[in-house]
Amino acid sequence: MKAFLFSGLIAALLFPSLGVSQDTIRVTTALTIVEVITLDPTTGLPVLDLKKQDFRVTDNGNEVPISTFDSGAHYGTQPVVIWFVVLCNEREKFGGSAEFVGRLNLFRPALDHLDKTDTVGVARWCDNGETELDLLPTSDRNQIIEALAQAIKPIAFVGSSRDANKVGEVTYRRMVRLIIQDAQNRNPRPLPVLVFLDGDRTGQPLGELNQVVDDLLETSGIVFGIKDKHIPDMSPLKNGEQEQISHYMAYHTGGQYFSVFSEDYATALDMIFVQLHFRYDLGFRPPSIDDKRHSLNVELTGQARVDHKDIRLRYREEYIPVSEKPSWLK
Repeated sequence: MKAFLFSGLIAALLFPSLGVSQDTIRVTTALTIVEVITLDPTTGLPVLDLKKQDFRVTDNGNEVPISTFDSGAHYGTQPVVIWFVVLCNEREKFGGSAEFVGRLNLFRPALDHLDKTDTVGVARWCDNGETELDLLPTSDRNQIIEALAQAIKPIAFVGSSRDANKVGEVTYRRMVRLIIQDAQNRNPRPLPVLVFLDGDRTGQPLGELNQVVDDLLETSGIVFGIKDKHIPDMSPLKNGEQEQISHYMAYHTGGQYFSVFSEDYATALDMIFVQLHFRYDLGFRPPSIDDKRHSLNVELTGQARVDHKDIRLRYREEYIPVSEKPSWLK
């Protein structure tokens, strides 16, 4: 991906423009919100003029009425809180988020494209069991870069290397829950967006990773990731674990993972912002509240389907309608 391929699109929307459509879900017993972003493959731009009647939503294959409709193009969607998430740069180990040391200022131009209602926080997790919300959501763009730099300073690994993977998996889930809890406690409640800066040289047992996915499917949140393209991918795992967990989380929450060269860091972050700022919010009432994963489908209908026959809609394919607030949120 080269920055010049996107510069014209960025200017066209005042925000970066190559919006790959995506979806997120916020669930309560009363209403589920599906957040949809569109992509016109011809122009590379989001489609901004769709209306409520242009969409059709199905839950487990059955159509559900759309109760509420909001458009990001008309500033109707809720604010977002962006969380930069890093893996500790443990001096005695390779990997973590070390690839971004000394390069964080390359993200700075994109932060100026945030909406005035958006905020940004910084979080980290470590294989030695430490996790921290290093910077609570703020609108101070310079403070964000400073907090990120502190979060990825090299540290000496303290703990048993034999137990590091298991400890890291537990810590990872605890960090995600801290981010969700922070959003749940704010008024108005923002949409939490996790942007992993970790190279995704990661692995985790699939069963445990799916528990983290469930935490997001029954509340809210989208996962994105940015990796430096100079850093090689992790060698294939031979122990049956799910590889590249940030990729996996992005896929299951409606996000996207970017592999770019350092000169394109800001462009990749801009692409994430446009997906969030020009989304559509479709609200519906779940036909059953059973605490189980439901399949979800969103498509265009009527004349919109004809007018935008090549349009791409991207959204998470599952959600969990919960009968009550999860115990870890109480």
